[in-house]
Amino acid sequence: MPSTVTDAGLRPASLPGETGTEIDFQTDVVTIPVRLCNLPPFNAIASQVLALTADPDIDLKRISRVIEGDPAFAADILFLANSSLFGFPSRMHSLRHAIALLGLDRIKALGVTVAMRGFLGKRTPLVHQCWQHSAACALVCEEISAIFGFPGDQAYTAGIMHDIGRLGLLRTYEKEMAPVLSGQYANMQEVLQAERTALNVDHARAGSWLVGNWSLPADFSETCGHHHEAPNAKDSEILQLVKIACNVADIIGFPAVKCERQPSYAEAASPLRPRLGRKPVPPMEDLRANVTARLAAFQS
Repeated sequence: MPSTVTDAGLRPASLPGETGTEIDFQTDVVTIPVRLCNLPPFNAIASQVLALTADPDIDLKRISRVIEGDPAFAADILFLANSSLFGFPSRMHSLRHAIALLGLDRIKALGVTVAMRGFLGKRTPLVHQCWQHSAACALVCEEISAIFGFPGDQAYTAGIMHDIGRLGLLRTYEKEMAPVLSGQYANMQEVLQAERTALNVDHARAGSWLVGNWSLPADFSETCGHHHEAPNAKDSEILQLVKIACNVADIIGFPAVKCERQPSYAEAASPLRPRLGRKPVPPMEDLRANVTARLAAFQS
């Protein structure tokens, strides 16, 4: 078994069945598989965009200059801005025009989406399966964001990032993750346990660690780390939103992993009822149709 680098006083750990000289890293709460630790940093342009858009008074020209520093990234931003994913009615022919029209939150959402698409690596069927779930969760977040009083683009960004841990584990440990993602489970807790058995860590903990290691906003760490926990009224608004959207994405046909005991749509959407008053819960078929149509933009 591989040796392990640990903080003082922490126990060693190793990947089940792993051979060779790989060294895992252990924090005070979780062992991080070494190949996950060795992932390249989150896209530098997207990280700068996230940092800059945290300031509501930032000069849009400054954001434009940062994005234009990577022509390929800028081209992808413009492509998505004109796609059915975001559905802006007027065609945008230049990055500066797009930034001026779309505003900070949408540019942040676009930047994170481009970065996540680049993060996926080799496009295998399992990568597609996991990416579709992340994208569907993001779109459901946006669709129901008004119920929480959240700007749609902020909700979308939290949703697109929520499963970065699963995508990171799949990219770095495809052999170990493939049987986990192809399996049949009673519920999500069994999925998380299967991940821990295979790699000593589940995708929720892995995602929380990754975004912290990359110095991304704390909201991402919270939603990555806790989105599979039971609904709790004490959760932050954004975490409550992502929990609901993650379940709904599974129910409307975009699960990352198949579970036999899946909640009904009414059960998954029940935390929305106190916020809606006498208004009805958004119809499941409408959500499915909207998400399915917009997901077409992710296939190119």
